[in-house]
Amino acid sequence: MKRVNKTVRLCCFIVAGATSFHFLGLDALASEGSGGWRPIYDEILLWINFGIIAFVFVKYGKTPLMNFLRGQKEKIAQDIERVEQKKEKAANRIKEIQKVLDEKDARFAIIKDRIVRQGERKKQEIVESAQQQSKMMLNDARRRIDSQFGQAKRAFRAELIDAAIELAMQRLPQEITDEDNDKFSDQYLASKLSD
Repeated sequence: MKRVNKTVRLCCFIVAGATSFHFLGLDALASEGSGGWRPIYDEILLWINFGIIAFVFVKYGKTPLMNFLRGQKEKIAQDIERVEQKKEKAANRIKEIQKVLDEKDARFAIIKDRIVRQGERKKQEIVESAQQQSKMMLNDARRRIDSQFGQAKRAFRAELIDAAIELAMQRLPQEITDEDNDKFSDQYLASKLSD
């Protein structure tokens, strides 16, 4: 491989030198006062030099250059193949991950539906429990109201009776005569005897 690199460098140096002479213009290096054969001679020598360089390049540089290029081609092909394999592995991994994600999405949807159903059921239970509790509270409130109303009635009746007795106690002694007392006593005794 080192020999190939040296040969390629030598060939590149020769080509660069020949090209630079050509572009510098060899006509400028030739003497101006010479006869008419000199420019033709320089041009011919220029083409001969170019032919020699091309021959040397093709003869000695073709094989190492081709070997170098083939080696680079094989190396690049291997790199491309390695990258393709990595790409294929990555694509397979992405497919696996996508499959797992799809499965998790489906499982998540099932769990979500189950949670929503449980929530609806729990909500219905809470509503029913609240309705039962409100009925019990209403019944309890009605019983307490009825009880308080009964107590108020009894208290009012007792007060009314007390007021009537008090009023009767104030008026009766003035209204009842001895005859009335005898009549009441006879009625009382008659009712006791008949029992």
